[in-house]
Amino acid sequence: MSSLQKVVSDSLDIIAANAGRNKQLAELVRLALDAIKENHNELPEPEVVFAPLQLATRSGTIPLTTTALDCIGKLISYSYFSAPSHRTVAQDGAEQAPLIDRAIDTICDCFHGETTLPEIQLQIVKSLLAAVLNDKIIVHGAGLLKAVRQVYNVFLLSRNTANQQVAQGTLTQMVGTVFERVKARLHMKEARAALGKLKPSHSSLTADQLEDSASSAGHSGDGEDGNDGSAFVAAQASNGGPKLTLKDLEHRKDFDDSNLGDGPTMVSQIKPVRKPTRSVSEQSLADSSHEETPESLEAEDEVYIRDAYLVFRSFCNLSTKVLPPDQLYDLRGQPMRSKLISLHLIHTLLNNNIAVFTSPLCTITNTKNNEPTNFLQAIKYYLCLSITRNGASSVDRVFDVCCEIFWLMVKYMRASFKKEIEVFLNEIYLALLARRNAPLSQKLIFVGILKRLCEDPRALVETYLNYDCDRNVDNIFQTMIEDLSKFATAPVTVSPAQEQQYEDAHPSSEWQVKNVLPPLLSVAQINTHHDADAEIPKEYVMKRVALDSLVETLRSLVNWSQPGRPQSHSGANGDADRRHSVDDVRHSMDPSAAESISRMETPILPSTPILDDDPDQLEKEKARKTAKTNAIKAFNFKPKNGMKILLREGFIPSDKPEDIAHFLRTEDRLDKAQIGEFLGEGDQKNIDIMHAFVDTMDFTKRRFVDALREFLQSFRLPGEAQKIDRFMLKFANRYVTGNPNAFANADTPYVLAYSVILLNTDLHSSKIAKHMSREDFIKNNRGINDNADLPDDYLLGIYDDIAGNEIVLRSERAAAAAAGTLPSQPTGLAAGLGQAFSNVGRDLQREAYVQQSEEIALRSEQLFRDLYRSQRKNAETAGAKFIPATSFKHVGPMFDVVWMSFFWALSSQTQKTHNLDVNKLCLEGMKLATQIACLFDLATPREAFVSALKNTANLNNPQEMQAKNVEALKVILELGQTEGNLLKQSWKDVLMCISQLDRLQLISGGVDESAVPDVSKARFVPPSKAEPAASRKSTASARRHRPRSNTGPQGVSMEIAMESRSDDVIKSVDRIFTNTANLSGEAIVHFARALTEVSWDEIKVSGSNDSPRTYSLQKIVEISYYNMTRVRFEWTHIWDVLGQHFNRVGCHPNTAIVFFALDSLRQLSMRFMEIEELAGFKFQKDFLKPFEHVMSNSNNITVKDMILRCLIQMIQARGENIRSGWRTMFGVFTVAARDPYEAIVNLAYENMTHVYKTRFGVVISQGAFTDLIVCLTEFSKNMKFQKKSLQAMETLKSIIPRMLKTPECPLSRSGASASPVEASGKPSGPQTRTSVEEGFWLPVLFAFHDVLMTGEDLEVRSNALNYFFEALLRYGGDFPPDFWDILWRQQLYPIFLVLRSRPEMSKVLNHEELSVWLSTTMIQALRNMITLFTHYFDALEYMLDRFLELLELCIYQENDTIARIGSNCLQQLILQNVAKFTTEHWTKIVGAFCKLFEKTTASDLFSPTMTSSPATLAPATGGFEFGDSASLPSEGTPADDKTLKINGTDTNGHTDETASPLAQTNGGDHDSLRTPTAASTAMMTPAGPPSPLTPQLEEFRPRDGGLQQQPVVVTAARRHFFNSIIRDCVLQLLMIETVNELFSNDAVYAQIPSPQLLRLNALLKTSYEFAKRFNENKDLRMRLWREGFMKQPPNLLKQESGSAATYISILFRMFADASQERVASRAKVEGDLVELCRVIIRDYIALEEESQYRNIVAWRPVVVDVLEGYGAFPKEAFAEHIRDFYPLLVELLGKELNSELRRALLLVLRRVGEVGLGIEGMTMLAPTGRGGSAEGRDRRGSTLSVVSFGPRATGSGADGAIGKA
Repeated sequence: MSSLQKVVSDSLDIIAANAGRNKQLAELVRLALDAIKENHNELPEPEVVFAPLQLATRSGTIPLTTTALDCIGKLISYSYFSAPSHRTVAQDGAEQAPLIDRAIDTICDCFHGETTLPEIQLQIVKSLLAAVLNDKIIVHGAGLLKAVRQVYNVFLLSRNTANQQVAQGTLTQMVGTVFERVKARLHMKEARAALGKLKPSHSSLTADQLEDSASSAGHSGDGEDGNDGSAFVAAQASNGGPKLTLKDLEHRKDFDDSNLGDGPTMVSQIKPVRKPTRSVSEQSLADSSHEETPESLEAEDEVYIRDAYLVFRSFCNLSTKVLPPDQLYDLRGQPMRSKLISLHLIHTLLNNNIAVFTSPLCTITNTKNNEPTNFLQAIKYYLCLSITRNGASSVDRVFDVCCEIFWLMVKYMRASFKKEIEVFLNEIYLALLARRNAPLSQKLIFVGILKRLCEDPRALVETYLNYDCDRNVDNIFQTMIEDLSKFATAPVTVSPAQEQQYEDAHPSSEWQVKNVLPPLLSVAQINTHHDADAEIPKEYVMKRVALDSLVETLRSLVNWSQPGRPQSHSGANGDADRRHSVDDVRHSMDPSAAESISRMETPILPSTPILDDDPDQLEKEKARKTAKTNAIKAFNFKPKNGMKILLREGFIPSDKPEDIAHFLRTEDRLDKAQIGEFLGEGDQKNIDIMHAFVDTMDFTKRRFVDALREFLQSFRLPGEAQKIDRFMLKFANRYVTGNPNAFANADTPYVLAYSVILLNTDLHSSKIAKHMSREDFIKNNRGINDNADLPDDYLLGIYDDIAGNEIVLRSERAAAAAAGTLPSQPTGLAAGLGQAFSNVGRDLQREAYVQQSEEIALRSEQLFRDLYRSQRKNAETAGAKFIPATSFKHVGPMFDVVWMSFFWALSSQTQKTHNLDVNKLCLEGMKLATQIACLFDLATPREAFVSALKNTANLNNPQEMQAKNVEALKVILELGQTEGNLLKQSWKDVLMCISQLDRLQLISGGVDESAVPDVSKARFVPPSKAEPAASRKSTASARRHRPRSNTGPQGVSMEIAMESRSDDVIKSVDRIFTNTANLSGEAIVHFARALTEVSWDEIKVSGSNDSPRTYSLQKIVEISYYNMTRVRFEWTHIWDVLGQHFNRVGCHPNTAIVFFALDSLRQLSMRFMEIEELAGFKFQKDFLKPFEHVMSNSNNITVKDMILRCLIQMIQARGENIRSGWRTMFGVFTVAARDPYEAIVNLAYENMTHVYKTRFGVVISQGAFTDLIVCLTEFSKNMKFQKKSLQAMETLKSIIPRMLKTPECPLSRSGASASPVEASGKPSGPQTRTSVEEGFWLPVLFAFHDVLMTGEDLEVRSNALNYFFEALLRYGGDFPPDFWDILWRQQLYPIFLVLRSRPEMSKVLNHEELSVWLSTTMIQALRNMITLFTHYFDALEYMLDRFLELLELCIYQENDTIARIGSNCLQQLILQNVAKFTTEHWTKIVGAFCKLFEKTTASDLFSPTMTSSPATLAPATGGFEFGDSASLPSEGTPADDKTLKINGTDTNGHTDETASPLAQTNGGDHDSLRTPTAASTAMMTPAGPPSPLTPQLEEFRPRDGGLQQQPVVVTAARRHFFNSIIRDCVLQLLMIETVNELFSNDAVYAQIPSPQLLRLNALLKTSYEFAKRFNENKDLRMRLWREGFMKQPPNLLKQESGSAATYISILFRMFADASQERVASRAKVEGDLVELCRVIIRDYIALEEESQYRNIVAWRPVVVDVLEGYGAFPKEAFAEHIRDFYPLLVELLGKELNSELRRALLLVLRRVGEVGLGIEGMTMLAPTGRGGSAEGRDRRGSTLSVVSFGPRATGSGADGAIGKA
């Protein structure tokens, strides 16, 4: 007999024994036993055995029932009821249910509620468990649910604790099995899909589905979520409409299971596969047709999934029951136990079977459209409903398990629950944290959930992407971090023992995903919930959990950003502990991972982020959202400004009132009070917006009070009456528009609205003692309806409505709830007594919290209804898109948003707490935050965190240091190793700590603290000044070499001293410096800059000590050695920083520091010189620059001596390797050349000459030739040591021949001068093509030029000038024209630039030196210039105009000597080259004369400015009167000086009055005008016609005063102006003399072309006419005299007579010239000559001998020349003009004739007789020796002899140029 037969037989025997009087039972038992006996090998038909067992269960006795139930359970376990049996038909003819189903029914029927005996309860549970767990006969549908439900009932209703526990365990096992079976089916389905991938034709699954199945759960839903999101979510996402609320979730059921029900009981029989496995996930196939098709397998999978769905739905429904308040806190009561077991089972199923919920292969058919729906989408409604109803529960146990469920939703299902998670967080959990009266225990529970979220990198990043980067959603990530920061910084009083207790109770462990079971919920044990932290203040636990969460967040962000970190850091060893193997890393939403999973959930990121995850686009979205938030904040602060920003940024489409009103209505973040203020403004624009705002409300068919409530909910009424009035008027208008029949007119609602508002204030204000009664309200509203009354019942209804429900802004009520403000209670004595009695035994705070939760639900429900209605219309819009995180770049923006919260929390805790564990946690957080800030180059947070770490280290207070300070130091050192490439400016804080650490080590080692100043105080040290040597000596005794203290470490604890000297710390510091060789090119520059700043701070604070701190300076030398092998591009940037530092240090007044720096620099330089430098580079030059800088800026002779000796040593040791360094060395020698100490000058000169003699070729090849020349130039200009200057000049001179012979110089090769060379041949030259001459000749010549221009020693300057022009004369023949141009522009012309701009030269020389220079060096240079031009005429002839311009500049000078030298040089230039000039040259020369004549014409004599002084209005003494001043042209009258009209130009001369004396002769010569009529007119002109009828006008002016005048006061500026005119007159005479002397030379006359000669004649003629006109204008001359122009009236007699004489001499010579060129112009010459001669003679005859004697003397030689010239005319020409001249000759006889004039007159008269009268031989009567043409020429030479041009200081210039009247 088998064991099963024995079990059945024994059970039946027991039943038979206890059957008693039950005959039917006994009969059925007998039949069954007989059947067993007949079938020895197997049991009979199941129906035969089941019948007596079924009947036995109904007996109600314990033995029968328990035995039968036990037997049924065992039969089910053995799958006995699966044996084939004949179909049985019930008595009514219907087919009976399957036997297994009837067996389950039989078992379930045994339970009769609480009265059921415990033994039977236990047996029921066992049997039902057997039925459900049977893996051969699997029960589905109604049977399964019936079994689950009955076990649930046993758990709930049983009074036996053991049975409750068993039932709970059984229930958990049952539902777990249902989901395990689904999991197994999914594995099989996945296997089929994989097979179908290989055979596509035999699979119904696509490759896409397969790929989805392999992905994580977080992404699995994306494929389906596009369609399975409800219409609700869809429109919400697209339109940004009203927010989703908790109540919305209760209506979001989009999976239709209305026809699903429990379904009939189905049975699946399992047949074993070939290799059966005995595991939970045993793979099995249903017993179906012989050939299984995919369709049949899919249908069978559907059955299993439907079971899971029905079970899960059942528990969700059970959990959503709303409990009355009396049952809410009764944990032992059945309702609460039911809720708890349901919620715990939901959590258990989700946690243990998350793959079922998230797998894309797990689908269930929608009964509405027969479409497969994702399982998660199908259960979403019920799951959300469960959390919605229980999430805000005030019962901690319920709240706890809901939080766990919510965490699973966030962790695994956030992609599908995007909108739901947002609602739960905003409306339940984050709102809970913000509510002040919320239970601390619940806050602590949720903060624990947040901690888990913070540990999940992907979840964190996706939270930020999907919520914080969505402009329609609140910032969840930011809010979460801010809340945690707030909790972490909350002040909590806690004892050290409690802190330690917390550390022991909360070891640092990772949260792990593992299978969980519900806690025991039996009545006896449900209240035994143990709190491990009962003795620790919950506030402290909250604080610690929040702090842990913040650090975990940073840890997660660092882990997520790992792909963005450089692979090789400066300290790779520091990264090892943070890098995790790929095996340990998994997707945070992949439920199929191993059971023990690390918290580190950084996924392996794809190489290319998917399209949705576009960091740049998301960052723009985030920026846009932030901008909108800021604009709203601005509006809430000041509406006008905020509105401008909102319009400008485009958040409101336009400034139309409708658009603005729509925004104000829909944006719920706007402050209602500010909306009221904005809309209430009296501006027309604001009124229009207010009207549009009210028009957005629809009051149609709304009760008046409801409409008013809606109206007043949209804004807060302002306090000003006028504003309220405008609101009420518009409200009344709008209400009547929507409800035209409500009132008589709009006045009624207007008044009634006011009345209701007053009533609301009156009834609900605690400040009002006596409230308005009903009768008062009715009375107040009498006659408001167009003089009629509103019904009393209507008004009473309004009164009751307001009394029972205050009109208050919901936003204000919510704010009060969050702040924990209890609603105001009714007042009055009775109310107070009633309240006192009712409060006995009540927890008012809990009730208030419950009430607030209910209010949130009600408010959300109303919002949801409006929203759901609008969203249903947009059902086709796509669902809310979830953005999966793939890019590490999001971490930067995430951190940037919240870093202040991290900083405040972590830094404040490190300062306040002494708990080392907390400090270590905070320091780790700061380290992680710094790593993030470094990686994403967030400068402000990086500097903030590093600075906070530095402050935490507290190294500037060694005596106060603690263990936490050492920990901070270690963190800083670790950051220095790991983040070296990214620290940038924060390196200074790190290196400052290292410097302070060195100080700490010194102090702890016994050094006196005063000898090691605090570096951090460097910013308070004033700029150092050089101390006198004596003062340093006097303090030397007090500052010995770092005196050692006898007492050991000075106040520093031994532990800190030991820790600061530990190997780890020392090695960490060393690694930071050695690792600099591995830093990037940019990072090493930041490091070097920071190190130099710290070094300078050390020197600043200790510079006055004998032993200053040079720790960082030593480190600079170290890192220079470490980094010297870098590529030169990087090294250049490093040395730019280090070199600047050596410049500063080398100029420090403390020589100990300077010597250390210079010696370090020398060692580095020697090392650097070992590295070969290629041609064309200048690294050596830059490296040695600090030597030159220190040499230039140091005043200490020992320092300078050391610099020179350092260079000498380098030259001796590394001379062969020096390349570009020569340039800097010559720079140092150049600086030394200016030194006032002879020893320094001699040392530098000796070494410079040594280099010149031994390495001249190398110097040239390295491009240092120019530097050598500059060096010699400076030696030449050292006036203190003339001997050295002269030696240097000789060396400079010797360079030229040596340069031309040195092979390295291109000039030494033939023809080199004509070929340009690349500047790259000279390593330091600019990258342009330049000539060889510029490279070599120009520096040498410039050296001579520099010395002759700026040298102070006359001998040196004279030598330089000579050598300069000697070199040009000797070697200039090879210079190309381009080089001559350069020489002219840069060296030749600048010599004379002082003549153009004297202030430029006065910067170099003082006035006395300048005068000497002008009178010696410049005059010699000018003569040398002419010599040079003549010597190289062929090469320089094209520069003639430049030379002429130079000579013009010299001539037009105030200094007579320079002007005369210039004139002389001009003559020499012409005379020496007269035979070489071409017509073009003559044109330029005459053009120069034209410019000079034009410049020196004193046109300003006719300018009104000459007589514009008020002095001109006074009549002159001595009887000279002038006409009315109005008769003169005004100052602005345009005039042409070329036509000798009055000129309005004002030139301000700068000649000193003492430098232009006005020489006078005897004062009796009045110099009257030429004609008597003119003279009489001028003399007789009265000042104004006096009237005889005005006797009161006195005339007391003396008539006999002659020309005497009262002294006139002349200002300095006006005197300069006058002197400039006198200078022009003098120079004009000089030019006339020059022309006269030139054309006395026959060669000049012979070479000049006639057209140019005629141009010169025109100049002379113009000069003559100008002078003549001035002399004839007696009025002008008298006015000038009165102005103080001269001491006597001026004239231009010498200019008039001299120009006329020269003009006539040239004309006579041209007329007599018979050459072909001159003959061509003879007619014109003859006409001009005859006319001029006639005018001269006529004017001479008109002169009066008594009064114009001086004029006669001046003109007599000219008349003699005219007569002699005319007498020498050819016969024909003479005869032609006899009629013109003869009358004049006769008149001339009437004048007084001296011998010369008489002789000339006789000559002409004889010629008249001979030619005109025909008398022969008349000319032969002339005296011998007088009358020949040669004599005439001699006479012409004497014409200008009276014009004297001596130096202006003698006064003869004025005598010759401007005579007295």
